[in-house]
Amino acid sequence: MKLIVRRLILVGLFVVMILALILFGLKLQSSWVAQPVKKYWSPSAQCYIARYIPNYQAVGMVGRALEMFSSQYFYRVYTKDGELLKTSEWYLWMREGNAGVAPEFQGEMVLYPGVDGWESWMVPECR
Repeated sequence: MKLIVRRLILVGLFVVMILALILFGLKLQSSWVAQPVKKYWSPSAQCYIARYIPNYQAVGMVGRALEMFSSQYFYRVYTKDGELLKTSEWYLWMREGNAGVAPEFQGEMVLYPGVDGWESWMVPECR
């Protein structure tokens, strides 16, 4: 009896792990195909923050389910040469973005809209 229970637990854990890997892969793929909607440059023109809309439709019905648990936007900060400095796409616990509110630069602080107010990063390269 104990052997059967152990096997059922192992099979259950394996199935959960496979599903988590599939969802991670879909999140990764939708992030790769996302295109920037708008770019906002820092006053120093040393970097910019880009607003992205993840493309979950590219992965079909599973993507629609993933969309329910994800943010409608994510943000990436780049140097003027295109080097990625920060990204919010992996903050799975956060809902960021508001189409009517633009991100801002305050010196080395980058502010972007979240559902509960402003989120921020300290990015010395943007000074």
